[in-house]
Amino acid sequence: MSRVWMNAALILAVAAGAAATAAADDLTIVSLVTPAKGQPSTSTHYITADRMRMAGGDSDTIVDLEAGKITNIDHKKKSYYETTFEELQQFLAEMNEVLESNPMMETMLGKAKDVQVQKTAETRDILGHTCTKYVLSMGEKFKETLWVTPEVKMPVTYYDASKMAYAMMGPMAARFEKMLEEVKKIDGFSLATDVDMKVMGMDASSRTEVTEIRTGSIPDDTFAVPAGYKLTKSPMQEK
Repeated sequence: MSRVWMNAALILAVAAGAAATAAADDLTIVSLVTPAKGQPSTSTHYITADRMRMAGGDSDTIVDLEAGKITNIDHKKKSYYETTFEELQQFLAEMNEVLESNPMMETMLGKAKDVQVQKTAETRDILGHTCTKYVLSMGEKFKETLWVTPEVKMPVTYYDASKMAYAMMGPMAARFEKMLEEVKKIDGFSLATDVDMKVMGMDASSRTEVTEIRTGSIPDDTFAVPAGYKLTKSPMQEK
């Protein structure tokens, strides 16, 4: 499964805490991600009131709400690019125009329908927290199972950072945003998430489970680009 889909699953896995009203400490969240095909991997989210870094694999994504930009880091190429929120929003608007003018794309990706949410009576214990099962679905191509606990809180700005990260997913962005809008209404934090997703005839499903949650101040250099990496042009900028 590509890094894009893994990021999508991870964002949905932790977004359930975005609507928490109480103040929260900085959070470091370590998760095990198991794709439908391929090897399991570890991903780490560093979350503060105004910044987030999704780290793991060959690329990292840094969202800086205060600066209004996203930084994408490619560890294989030892390079990175920066994109402003305005550029991302324009890119997404253009992609949506392409989808609306091409019915074939909608057939391949599935229609961005309303999300159905079902809270169940089923519970399970994860990391010492009692989690309730929620099932979210969007048509036949998107289904997500969340195991949510109200005992863990997120910084209230997490949703804003997640929304900006979605814009980098191109044609899929609108669909993930619809799902995220419903996820953020759930009171609590998802410690495990199963994403059942079919994209262009391929199985992009995954399972994510939080293995560790750490609270405490996150150093500023956590959100820095590694020394020696080359700055390249953003693909979202006009050529």
